Amino acid sequence: MIKLRKTSVLLNTLFLFIVFQASAQAQTKPPSQQRQITYWTSGGDGGILSLATVEMNGREVRPIVRWSPVFNVGGNFNWDFIENAGIFLGWNIRNIGLITKDSAGKDDLFKRRIYMLGLPLGIKVGSMRNGQFFYVGGEFGFPFNYKEKYFPDGNRRKKTKFHEWFSERVPQFTTALFAGLHFRRSLNVKVQYFFNNFFNPNFTLVNQNSEIQPYQNYQANIFFITFGLDFGDRRSSGDEKDRRRGQRQRQRSTEP
Repeated sequence: MIKLRKTSVLLNTLFLFIVFQASAQAQTKPPSQQRQITYWTSGGDGGILSLATVEMNGREVRPIVRWSPVFNVGGNFNWDFIENAGIFLGWNIRNIGLITKDSAGKDDLFKRRIYMLGLPLGIKVGSMRNGQFFYVGGEFGFPFNYKEKYFPDGNRRKKTKFHEWFSERVPQFTTALFAGLHFRRSLNVKVQYFFNNFFNPNFTLVNQNSEIQPYQNYQANIFFITFGLDFGDRRSSGDEKDRRRGQRQRQRSTEP
């Protein structure tokens, strides 16, 4: 117990020292060199290219690449506690899913997707001022809308579709690991892998006094790559912005 208390005190002291040093460095630098330690950024995942590892009834199912370009938005609260490292906590609304041909020897096509609320937490290392850094983290997700389309024999004219809010066909929450690179001008590339099954194998459908579990032997883990604008380029302090604004005003006043 004594060792545990000593470790806790040591960690707290180290944490306070890092915060104090970061604050002191920002205060001792002139306004033109100060950086913003905490700030909000916004953006989105852009177009998501997703695939999955899929097994159904013990056989491998090859999915089709899925592209979802719309309604992938979010934001992050950033804390750059030192010059070359920081952490971020965010939120996002994301459209993910998979396209498969489930029936062996047939062209029956299924398109399934969820809209989900994601809560990412990660750490970044690199040049915070220039917006060039590597980041890695984890994410909890909460699916809130499920949609399924069925094309018998691949015939789009005979398709059937439905969607459900807070559907029991998928898990109530998801877990994922992500990593990415952020470049200058707020460009961003990220890969993400979901640990949980896309489907809820225990989902039971009652149909004409009978019960079936359509996803009982269905295992699908989604991963994707995306190009987006997850982090905005707003890392200058208020004094730096004022200085730049003053320079522009002086330039205008000296123009003929």
